[in-house]
Amino acid sequence: DTAGIRRKGKVDFGPEFFMVNRALRAIRRADVALLVLDATAGVTEQDRILAQKISDDGRACVLVVNKWDAVADKDSQTFAKSVKYFRMELQQMRWAPILFTSAATGQRCSKIYGAVDEAIKAHRKRISTAVLNEVLRDATLWQPPPSKRNGSQAKIYYCNQVSTRPPTIVVFCNNAGMINDGYRRYLDRKFRESLVGFEATPIRWIFRGRRARDVARNRSMNGNPGDGGTGTSFPFPHAD
Repeated sequence: DTAGIRRKGKVDFGPEFFMVNRALRAIRRADVALLVLDATAGVTEQDRILAQKISDDGRACVLVVNKWDAVADKDSQTFAKSVKYFRMELQQMRWAPILFTSAATGQRCSKIYGAVDEAIKAHRKRISTAVLNEVLRDATLWQPPPSKRNGSQAKIYYCNQVSTRPPTIVVFCNNAGMINDGYRRYLDRKFRESLVGFEATPIRWIFRGRRARDVARNRSMNGNPGDGGTGTSFPFPHAD
């Protein structure tokens, strides 16, 4: 709850200092974080900092927008406009579900428990290598990886999910440095559009460079985009 956490520069050494640090440690230990926002005040800078912290630590999250009852002059467009506003202001949480609640009246508070259960499932979700590579193939065909001005082209060979909590996908390519942030966000969006169940969790992306001949040598073990999913998923398919 960001209402109890002030900016670091304004926190004096004492009980509040330890309270804030304890809250931040709780984020690291948690599986699911509920980020409580104020519907009447909107998104503050502290909200953005905590949202980024939750995302960086790889925690599943549900955005709980409180004081929905205090929003004045609601009409048929208020809900949609509010969702759009919080999505724009917290883009690092664009994957998180949003609940508009009221602690004073109890409105939708009971739905929090169901949202937490779904977030836990998403945080621990595992997808087969074959399905992942089908999505990867379609994504790269629709929008090829970036290239440099000298004509060199990034090539993506295949991907594999190596862990959960959060779901972590390793993508093997010829040059990891050529995969810029824009293309990483594109892949994240395409995977979320194509696969059900990642609505409440971040996806951790790891890009690793490999030579084409190494990929061809291990093809029977790992599988490639478009090979029909004949490969087998191993915890660390890149290990010899």
